[in-house]
Amino acid sequence: MDHKFLLTIPVVALAGLVGLVTLLGGATGPASQQASLSTLVNMAGCQSTGLLASLDPAQSVNAETIVSVTAAASGESTQAEQIALMVAITESGLRNLGNTKVPGSNSGQGMGSNGYSVGLFQEQAQEGWGTIAEESNPADAAGLFVQRLLAIPGWQRMKPWHAAQLVQGSKFANGSNYRRHWSEAGAVLAKVTGSFTTAGCGAGVGGGLAEVASSYGLPSGYTIPVGTTPKARLALTYAVRKLGSKYVWGAAGPNSFDCSGLTMMAWAQAGVTLDHYTVDQMREGQAVAASAIAPGDLVLVPGTDSPGPGLPGHVGIYLGDGLVESAVDPQLGVVVQSFANFVSGGLDAIVNPAG
Repeated sequence: MDHKFLLTIPVVALAGLVGLVTLLGGATGPASQQASLSTLVNMAGCQSTGLLASLDPAQSVNAETIVSVTAAASGESTQAEQIALMVAITESGLRNLGNTKVPGSNSGQGMGSNGYSVGLFQEQAQEGWGTIAEESNPADAAGLFVQRLLAIPGWQRMKPWHAAQLVQGSKFANGSNYRRHWSEAGAVLAKVTGSFTTAGCGAGVGGGLAEVASSYGLPSGYTIPVGTTPKARLALTYAVRKLGSKYVWGAAGPNSFDCSGLTMMAWAQAGVTLDHYTVDQMREGQAVAASAIAPGDLVLVPGTDSPGPGLPGHVGIYLGDGLVESAVDPQLGVVVQSFANFVSGGLDAIVNPAG
């Protein structure tokens, strides 16, 4: 019963994201898009650890925005995220371009003159995509693009550049202009997944790591906090050594885990027996208030498919310093997230396995 924990933009409730997808799927014009997607992204308080390789500051922020918005709207489809990046790289070089013929479209990132195209995706201001303000806002522009992508029947089964062409209607009938940048978009997506800090950015696949990806989210210089109980210290020592391990459903080591398998084995080092099931682990431990959380405590959250109301679908182990380690999914494996990001979709319980 252990399933991956949905990594989304923190602070925003999962129910709100469902509403966002509904809004996007049913939108037919600017009037239906009054709830600006930029509000969703701005609420996240995203902060980057640094520039993405080969991108300047504006391009880095634009790439992160595209991934964040697309992840939220598409249910974290990496294919949709890469398609969106591919199109923006092709159309604007990841720059929010204005247009000399469109008043009010200059964002300071460059000006184009292709028809009345504006923004990251170079949408035509006179063709009903949205208002000039929306098309010139990176978050709104990404939302307008992904709305149309998701509305294409069977887009997931198409070649990515063919799906992009159906959205964009470029002069390249087979989308060959987009295809040239598919691999580049994948490289940028990989960089974005490791670019967020403990400020708590969920960017869809890979988002929300507490530190750079090369450390699997663990901040440099981390040490087990002073005052950690001897049993919890044993559990944390094991858990930290397993950072970077693969996620395999039902696994419990030594080199692959699911979420409850990791916490079970970590606490086994301290002689504490836990069942290999999130709900049982919640019931086996002693409940702890969030204000009293201590290193080694288990943090249990709904995840993407909770077995029932108030029942957790995902579990992690608290490392102290506002950090939680867990086996997330096959794509991320065992990584560290900020506590705020980890519980952004809800909190079912915090328990001390040692009682």
